[in-house]
Amino acid sequence: MSASSDPYLGRKIRGYRLEHLLQHGSSMSIYRARTRELWLLPEVIVTIFHLPKNMSKQARDRFRDRFEQESEQLITLRHPHLFPLYGYGEEEGIFYHITPDAPGELLTTRLKHQKQWSAQAALQLLTRLADLLEYLHERGRVFLYLNKNTIFLNKDDEVQVMKLGQPQILSASNLSDQKLSLASYEHLKSITGSFLSAPEYLAPEVVRGAEGDKRSDVYSLGVLLFELLSGRPPFMGETFVETVRKHVHEPLPSLHEIAPEIPVALELVINHALQRDPERRFQSPQALITALAHVLQERLYTSSYNQIAQTIQQIRALAEPQQTRVVSSTLHLPEQQQPAEEQAQAEPISFYIKKQQAFSHLQARQPVSHKPLTNGGDPDATLLFERPLEA
Repeated sequence: MSASSDPYLGRKIRGYRLEHLLQHGSSMSIYRARTRELWLLPEVIVTIFHLPKNMSKQARDRFRDRFEQESEQLITLRHPHLFPLYGYGEEEGIFYHITPDAPGELLTTRLKHQKQWSAQAALQLLTRLADLLEYLHERGRVFLYLNKNTIFLNKDDEVQVMKLGQPQILSASNLSDQKLSLASYEHLKSITGSFLSAPEYLAPEVVRGAEGDKRSDVYSLGVLLFELLSGRPPFMGETFVETVRKHVHEPLPSLHEIAPEIPVALELVINHALQRDPERRFQSPQALITALAHVLQERLYTSSYNQIAQTIQQIRALAEPQQTRVVSSTLHLPEQQQPAEEQAQAEPISFYIKKQQAFSHLQARQPVSHKPLTNGGDPDATLLFERPLEA
C-alpha cells in the first residue's frame, strides 16, 4: 500500500500520530506512531483492525463485544516474555491496540540466516516460551496460534511474544448465526476471509475445529523445536489447506532422517510433543521442557534404535508433572527412596515406578518394535532407567 492511498497514515490515535507503516494485511495494519505529549511514551506500535465494509450491524456489534472482552483481559497480562498491551479502544469505528516499540527482529527473520540451532540454544528459547505459556494457562488462556511470526527477539536476544489474542479477535467464528464450514476450514479464517495463522504450527485438533487447550500449545512448541533443529517445519505444502491437512492425515516425518546428526532421544521428545491425539502428548509445556532438559543434561545421545525402548520409558516418566518440575533450564528430579541393601551395592541400580503412575499412554507416533524391558521381578512395575549409584 502506498502512502498516498493509506487512509490511516498521518492520523492520530489516542494522541499518537501514525507515521510509518510496518505491516499491512487484509485483517490488520501495524504502524509505528509518535507523540510530543510529555506524559506519554514518545514512540509506540499501533495495530489497526480492519472490518469488512459490508459487515452487518449484528456482526459488528458482536465483534465490538468480543474486541472489548478480549482486550480487557489482555491489558491485565504482564510477563517478561510477553509484549504488553498498553491501550485499546475504538475511535470513529476504528478498532486499535497500542503496544510498546522495541528494536529487534522476528524469529522468522532470524531463521533466514540461522536455519539450524544447537539443541542447547533451542532449549533456552523454548524454556522462555514455555514459561510464558504456563503463565497464560494458569490464567485460563491458551495461545493456540504461536508460531515464528509471533516470536520477537530484541537487541539483547531476549524473547517476547506478540499478537496474543489477536487471531481470536479477528476470527470469523460466532459473528453470525450461520454455521461455518469445517470442510473448507472457514473456522480458521478471519472476518476478512484471510487465514488467521501460519498453517505449519496449527495443532490437528484446531484444524479439525476443536476449541483447543494447553496441549495445542505443546504441539506448536513441538513444531518450533522440530524446525529449530532441522531447519524446516515437519509439514509443508503449496497452500494453507494442503499444509493443515498434513497435520491431520500424514505421518510425522523422521527428524533423524532429515538431520542425521540429531540424536534419536531428541527425536523421541519431539515425537511425543507432536502426537496427533492430545491425550498422547506431553500434557503441559513444562513437561516437554523437563524431558528435553533431561535428555541434554544426562546426554542420552543414543545413535541407534537399540536403546529406544529404554529412552521412551525415561521420557514417559519425565512427562508426568507430579514427578518432575523445571525451573528455567535447570532440571529438578524427585529423590528416589532406595532400600538400604540396594544402596550398599556397587552394581547399577534400577529405578521403578508403578504402572498406574507411569505416563503409559505416551507412545512414539510411529511405534518402533523392541524387546520388553526387565522389571526386576516386580510384575506391577515399569523400568525407568538404569545408572550407577551416585556417591
